[in-house]
Amino acid sequence: MFSVQCRKQLMVPLSNARVYGITRFLVAGKDGILFRLFSSKRFEIEGDNKQSFTVSYLINSCGLSSEAAISASKKLQLSSSEKPDLMLALFKSHGFSNAHISKIIAKLPIILKADPEKTVLPKFKFFYSIGVPAPVLARMVSLNPIILRRSLQDRIIPVYNILKTLLQTDERIVYFIKRIGGNYNFIDGVLRYIHSNVATLRKYGLSESKISFFLPKNPKILLIETDRLAVLVDRVIELGIDTTKVQFVVAMETLFGMSESTWEHKKEVYQRWGWSESDILKAFSLHPKCMSLSETKIMSVMEFLVNEMSFQPLDIANYLLSFATIWRRESSQDVALLKLCC
Repeated sequence: MFSVQCRKQLMVPLSNARVYGITRFLVAGKDGILFRLFSSKRFEIEGDNKQSFTVSYLINSCGLSSEAAISASKKLQLSSSEKPDLMLALFKSHGFSNAHISKIIAKLPIILKADPEKTVLPKFKFFYSIGVPAPVLARMVSLNPIILRRSLQDRIIPVYNILKTLLQTDERIVYFIKRIGGNYNFIDGVLRYIHSNVATLRKYGLSESKISFFLPKNPKILLIETDRLAVLVDRVIELGIDTTKVQFVVAMETLFGMSESTWEHKKEVYQRWGWSESDILKAFSLHPKCMSLSETKIMSVMEFLVNEMSFQPLDIANYLLSFATIWRRESSQDVALLKLCC
């Protein structure tokens, strides 16, 4: 019987098998047929040399963890290292760190099969031509490598032309790219939302100059759904800020992503100092960033101005724009000058 014969049969460790939690062996019978000893568990013999090579390459050359490499290998099959080596060499020659490269390959493994000279290098050269620094490019691509899959002629350059019309200079476009940070696919976002969102702002009375000022500083706000943008604009108007004022765009930035509960909590902190609802709204209209401060920062600054510098809480609300620098740094020299003016 097999159970008896098993003692005389060779038990071979599966060095070429994928292991799932426990060691597995092949049992060789007299007729040379290999049996699985633990048939109840999942088991695979690595008969696919391409997948084995792919996983090994992703780990050893790209710095992926074994788990990430196995996951990436489901989207990528490599038969040689020739083309992937060229892609990695291109990244490194443009200042991409090992960490940058690992992030890119983990998110977009298929890029290893692309022709670096035809698909990636032209995009790098274009971004350099408009003034994007190499470190900014590396960060942008590592955080959002899908940009490398977007057509230079059909997507990237049209986005540049749209931004150039709105922002007017390459310097502002580069600043826009830096502010977007790479966490957001701005190529698709600009094409999808920018026209309708700019039209919405114009409808509410924002001038071209304000939009040009606003866009590079707050790019994510103009890359949201148009309905969400309209709700945000309506909210700022309800709080009493005129669209013609420069504070309007700052208020939009402040309220973007702020929940109603957070807004109410900030109001409650100011109310501890005797501010009424109208005082808070007046302060917000003068210096919207006052509502972006943490509770700790609000209390610290108010204690400094009231207890140490002897200002009345309502004076702070009425002249908050004059105190703008104090919210950023507690400078007694600045406050001494303000006491002469207020």
